[in-house]
Amino acid sequence: MTAGPARRSPSLTEREGVALLSVLYFLILCALATTTVLFAQRSAARNTRSSAGGSQLLAAAEVSVFSTLASWEGTARTRQAVGSTATFVNAAADGRSTTVYLTRLTPRVFSILAEARATSGFAARRVALLVRWPIRTEQPGAALVSAVDVSIGPNVRFARDSGACDDTTAAAVLLAPDAAITFDSAFHSTTPTVARSPAAADSALYLRLADAWWDDLARRPDIRLSAGTHVHPEPSTVAGQCTTDDANWGDPNSLTSPCTPRAPLVYASGDLTIDGGRGQGVLLVDGRLVIASAFAFSGQIVARHGIETLADNIAISGLVAAWRASTNTSEARGAKSNVVLTGGTTLRYSGCDARHGIASWLRPRVVRERAWSELF
Repeated sequence: MTAGPARRSPSLTEREGVALLSVLYFLILCALATTTVLFAQRSAARNTRSSAGGSQLLAAAEVSVFSTLASWEGTARTRQAVGSTATFVNAAADGRSTTVYLTRLTPRVFSILAEARATSGFAARRVALLVRWPIRTEQPGAALVSAVDVSIGPNVRFARDSGACDDTTAAAVLLAPDAAITFDSAFHSTTPTVARSPAAADSALYLRLADAWWDDLARRPDIRLSAGTHVHPEPSTVAGQCTTDDANWGDPNSLTSPCTPRAPLVYASGDLTIDGGRGQGVLLVDGRLVIASAFAFSGQIVARHGIETLADNIAISGLVAAWRASTNTSEARGAKSNVVLTGGTTLRYSGCDARHGIASWLRPRVVRERAWSELF
């Protein structure tokens, strides 16, 4: 029987090659496993940092939104055009910078959008808030609204707003149905339009400003004047800062004065005499108002026992209203409750200035439903 060829045993070199391949394969598997673990750890750490950074950015955006609401500038916002956006940039701090976009959507509604962004990278968070002014949009549409008789002197002028805040003017004077109006026989100007409406006999038109009633406002004015006071308001500053004394009613004649934002609520508990000067805001007089010298005012004036002007260069822009009774019910309506305009007095109806006087001391309110949102 013939034997077949003998099988050749693997040489030592071949066995060493197989072992080397096995070791290399094992090392590759170990490297891949190590890389996977390191990648997972790095991803987890990055996600943790990103989550923490996102939370910090979101918190910074929220702070900016509510800080803007807390430091609301009513004067500037009143003059902001509908559809326009004011931008405020805060310097970078702790690796973050914030930008606030304040947009006037309607005469009453504003959008506050804050964006917080990391200075190193593209991470950012945005937060938006809708707020609404508690201001009635309807205005009387007249420079003078009176529930009492009115007497107009020869040099009195009525004007309408010709600026960016132009409003529709129904009439120069709006009277209650039973109120009379007389013009001096030497009246030089074109006779102003006069309208009558039951609304002018409604106490709410005079005693309610925005969402607040007279009694509430009388309890919390910025400036309180006693009955029989004579005042000469003028803007005043100390070290470049506007003061808050009772004789400072802001500055209606300048957009750059330190006192431009100041538009106080002034309440006089009785008769008040203004001996010249200038101011802005809201003036409530629980008595008779007498303007005895040159005076400029922007905002709203409401007097409950008549108004009298006695000098030239008296200019009031906004709304002047005269009700027929003070809170002292023992005083009967009489001639002293009437409106008597003499001298060079100019009344200019401006719904913008009238709202400005109110908005300066009102704060907007957050819209109740869907006011707040985080934007990505």
